[in-house]
Amino acid sequence: MTTQTKLITADELLMMPEDGYRYELIRGVLIRKMPPGDRHGDAAAWTAAEFANYVRANDYGAVRAEIGYKLESSPDTVRAPDVSWIAPESAPEPIPGYRDGAPDLAVEVKSPNDSRPEMFAKAQMWIGYGTRIVLVLDPAPVTVTVYRPNTEPVTYGEDDVLDLGDLLPGFVCPVWRLFRQQR
Repeated sequence: MTTQTKLITADELLMMPEDGYRYELIRGVLIRKMPPGDRHGDAAAWTAAEFANYVRANDYGAVRAEIGYKLESSPDTVRAPDVSWIAPESAPEPIPGYRDGAPDLAVEVKSPNDSRPEMFAKAQMWIGYGTRIVLVLDPAPVTVTVYRPNTEPVTYGEDDVLDLGDLLPGFVCPVWRLFRQQR
C-alpha cells in the first residue's frame, strides 16, 4: 500500500485524468471513492430530477449532480454530494472548477457499505460547512432523513411527504418519488 506524502490542491484534483473513480480531497489528502451501484444511482437520478423539475418550474436556484465544493483552503478540502441545490442569491450559473463554499442543500445517498454513523457524520460535516438542509437517502428500506442545523434529524418513510418549503418555497414531494419513477 502506498502512502500519499504530498498534499494535493483543489486545482491539482481538478486536473487529474479520469480513471473511473470519483475522488474527494480532505485537508489535502486524496480519497478515492468507489463507483456507486445501481440503487444508489437510481435514487440520485430521481432526486436530481425532482429538484430539476422544481427549479425549472419555479425559476428558483440551481440543481447540480456530483459536483465538487471547495470547503477549505491550505490544505484544500473538496467534497461532492450526490445531488445539491444552490439558492438563487449564490450565483447559480455554472462555473469552471469547483464552487467555493457549501451548497444550500446537499443530498447523500447511502450505499450498502455505508454505516448509519458514517452517514450521520457526513450530514453533520455538510451542516458544519453551512449547508442549510441535508437529505440522507437510504434505498433499503426507503427512507429520507432530513438534517437541519440545531435540530434533531427527522426520518420519513416511503409513504410520507417531504416538505422543504422553508428553503424551497412550494417544494413538496412524496418520498417514494426520490427513489423511482412510478409506484
